[in-house]
Amino acid sequence: MEKIQSEINTIRKSNNAFQDIYLENKSDIEDCYKVVLAEKLSNLKNIIETYKFVEDIINNLEPYERDTIRWRYIHKNSWQTISFKANVSLRHCFNIKNKVINQILEKLEE
Repeated sequence: MEKIQSEINTIRKSNNAFQDIYLENKSDIEDCYKVVLAEKLSNLKNIIETYKFVEDIINNLEPYERDTIRWRYIHKNSWQTISFKANVSLRHCFNIKNKVINQILEKLEE
């Protein structure tokens, strides 16, 4: 019970929307906790769906294109470093990025 109340207080501090909610009994606390958990679960599901969406697009790329995107957006390499690693021009790196963006936009329109 104390752990639940503590977590609710933590959420209140991080989210002003909960500051005006006063919980007086165990039932109120449990109901509020269920709502918070449902919201967290929904957010996690959205993150997973987004990850799968992007991963599907990346997996359909050629290996060198996949490496280019991962080096940039996962490993945070500069475009110059990626160009050197992949042994392609800087312009080609941007073309790969644009290709992926266009694929994402096409899938979103479906």
